[in-house]
Amino acid sequence: METSTPGRAHARIGIIGGSGTYRLPGAAIKASHTVETPYGPTSAPVTLAELAGRDVAFLPRHGTGHSVPPQKINYRANLWALKSLGVEAVLSSSAVGGLRVGYGPETFVVTDQLIDRTWGRTDTFFDGTTAGVRHLPASEPFCPVLRTLLAAALADRHLPYVAQGTVVVVNGPRFSTKAESAWYVSGGADIISMTQYPEPVLAAELNMGFANLAFVTDSDTGHDGSEPVTAEAVFARIKHAQPNILAVLEATIAAIGDDYAPRPLMDPAAVTGIMALPVSGRRAAAE
Repeated sequence: METSTPGRAHARIGIIGGSGTYRLPGAAIKASHTVETPYGPTSAPVTLAELAGRDVAFLPRHGTGHSVPPQKINYRANLWALKSLGVEAVLSSSAVGGLRVGYGPETFVVTDQLIDRTWGRTDTFFDGTTAGVRHLPASEPFCPVLRTLLAAALADRHLPYVAQGTVVVVNGPRFSTKAESAWYVSGGADIISMTQYPEPVLAAELNMGFANLAFVTDSDTGHDGSEPVTAEAVFARIKHAQPNILAVLEATIAAIGDDYAPRPLMDPAAVTGIMALPVSGRRAAAE
C-alpha cells in the first residue's frame, strides 16, 4: 500500500469512529498510514479511503479492536494526525446513554452542547509549554454547519433523532451511579458519553469543524424502568445500528460542499505553530 508524507492534503473530511465503528464497509481503501505526531501514537493507523465520491481519513477512536479505554485515548495525537492529512471537517460517531424522556434507546442525537466531567485528560494543545497559552471560544463546541447536514441526513432516512442535545462526558470506563445520573440531569444533560471531550475543543483549536452523531444505546441507570446499562447491551445495540450510522455518515460526507470552511476560532498562526512542532522520526508507514 502506498506511503506518503503527513502534512500534504490527502482528505478534507475526517471520520472518528466510535464504539463498533472500526472500519468503513463499502469504502474504496487507498492507503493506511501510521502517522507519527508530537504527542505520541494515535489510536490506530489512519485509513485513507474514497466514500461518497470524497477522499476521507478514518480513525477508530478506541483502536481497531476496542483496545483503548476512553480515559486513555490519545486525543491530541488523533486530532493532530487528521489535521496533518489536510482534514478540515471531522465527523464523529459515538454510543451514548439517554438520561431523560425523548432520548430513549435507538434514538440518534446531533449533539450541540457538552458538559465536561472528566479528569486527568490532556485537553489542549496550548498548555503553556512549546505552544504557549491560547484561550479558545467554546460557547458552541460543535460546528453548526456540519450539525445541520447530519440532521438532514437523519431526516432523509426517516430515522428517529433529536436535532440537539447536551452531552455530559464522564471519565469511564465504569458507568454511572443512580445518584450521578440524577445529578447530571439536574445540571441540564440529555445524554451521557465517555469520549465527547476533549475531541470537539481540540478540533476547534486546530480550526477544524467537528460534529457528533450520537446513537443512544441505553437509558443509563434505568430512569425509565429499564435495566441499568451493561457493556453487552451497548455493543449489541450499536452493532445492530451500524448500517444506519454508516449510511448517515456517508450521506453527510456527500453533502459537505467544496465551499465548506470551518470556523476560524483559533489564530491561524498559532495553529501553524502546533502543526510545525517536531516529530521524532516523522514518517507515514504503510500498514
